[in-house]
Amino acid sequence: MATTCKHWVVHRQICRRCKSRVKTNDLARMAQISSPSRDPDCPHRMYCYGQCCRCGYFLDIFEYAPSFSYISRYLQLSPEFAASTKQRKLRIGLGQKKLHLVLGLEHILIHSIKLSQIADDDSGLLRDDIFRLPNDDILVKFRPFVRDFLSEAKEFFTMHVFTNYSPDHAKKVVSLLDPHMVYFGNRIITSRDSGGLKSLELVLAEPRGVIVFDYEPRSWRKRDLPNLVIISPKYEYFKANSSNKVVDGVLAKALNFFKNNKVFEVEGKRENGEDMSVLLTDLKALHELFFNGGYHDVTHVLPRVFESKEYFL
Repeated sequence: MATTCKHWVVHRQICRRCKSRVKTNDLARMAQISSPSRDPDCPHRMYCYGQCCRCGYFLDIFEYAPSFSYISRYLQLSPEFAASTKQRKLRIGLGQKKLHLVLGLEHILIHSIKLSQIADDDSGLLRDDIFRLPNDDILVKFRPFVRDFLSEAKEFFTMHVFTNYSPDHAKKVVSLLDPHMVYFGNRIITSRDSGGLKSLELVLAEPRGVIVFDYEPRSWRKRDLPNLVIISPKYEYFKANSSNKVVDGVLAKALNFFKNNKVFEVEGKRENGEDMSVLLTDLKALHELFFNGGYHDVTHVLPRVFESKEYFL
């Protein structure tokens, strides 16, 4: 006699066992009338909407668990499973001689500005390396040498993006940098995931193998500061004044001077790829020192490589 399927594993309203369609309301009703756990042996490792992805059990404690929505929408992991996954991911990376590199987006890899802020007579800003976001009024300028930097860094690091942008905005920008998803994959962490301060809690790797590049230390939790390399001066290409126009030429240099920011020049424009190439060289030195020097925690190596650099705080 055939038994009725309990629909323990449901993905996108399709039971993975019997392949029948299951409504979300039906799952909630079944959970309420069933025993406290529909599968007593289930470890409840992954939750979606507060419901175990395997057995459908509801657990209130996961209201406070970190969200890994950048992996799958509304996904939450149990603390034990998240810790074991981080340990496994780092162990795999170390076996491949790879560390993890977390990069900020704005002022680290790109600079953006609203289209309405650009001066009408400033046609010189419309260059081949300036892009407009699809269905949006925002222009994006890549940091010089950034694609070469990412192309070489991926051989030594598993790279993540951590930004204060919204998920949709972040994906649009990253798709310009990484259209084939070879650098970041789906590892795009946003403010919606962190819910406030940025945290390595959302990076699936143990902190001892993670390096962070960002320009603002106040946006990170205090416990993650040992992993943080401050990139200063932050990258700025567009300059907007109080009248929402882009400031260029001599005035831009003056503003940057008084703000203690560098002005890079290439063919009359404010940029040069030297800063990213130097940064890549130091990253390679750190990688070699970590794996050949017998270190087990990257925070012990960071001061030796970056302490004397102007982009390290």
